[in-house]
Amino acid sequence: MPSKYETAVYTQEQLESARTKGQFIGWVQGAASVGVLLFLLQFLGWIPLLLIAGVVGFGAFKLLRRKK
Repeated sequence: MPSKYETAVYTQEQLESARTKGQFIGWVQGAASVGVLLFLLQFLGWIPLLLIAGVVGFGAFKLLRRKK
């Protein structure tokens, strides 16, 4: 199947392959994050972990919303 644009650098098959690999990597990263969260929860408990997550989330929010 010819590409949509004549000057395209990548073929449609390469784009689909990269998209599929990216989705798979995203799922693996998400599963790893949940695993780490559950591992930390086992040792710390809910309250300290929620406080840490709140502080990190607030810091990220402030960092992303700052005026330039």
